[in-house]
Amino acid sequence: MAEKSRQAPRPGRIARVGSQRQRRVVLPVDAEDIAMARLHAQVRQTETIQASGRKADRSPLRCATIQLPLQLLERARDRAKRDEVTLSEIVRAAIEHYLTSR
Repeated sequence: MAEKSRQAPRPGRIARVGSQRQRRVVLPVDAEDIAMARLHAQVRQTETIQASGRKADRSPLRCATIQLPLQLLERARDRAKRDEVTLSEIVRAAIEHYLTSR
């Protein structure tokens, strides 16, 4: 008599172990997945904190493309990282300051 080969159950399928039924869910997770999940959680937390401090009467934002010299862009990114804000907020504040000082 030929023996039946035991195959591992497919992900999400119910496998019988002895007389008990056990549900196995196989999800491959690697270090990159874990790092991305942590990064997304940190971004959501930062956005939540920043959103709570914004003015409620601010008008809707629109997108604009600007071109900056590489050194200026790097300085702006460094400042944004140091202040824990987005690059958009740095540019918005700089333009606001420039326009109100004239």
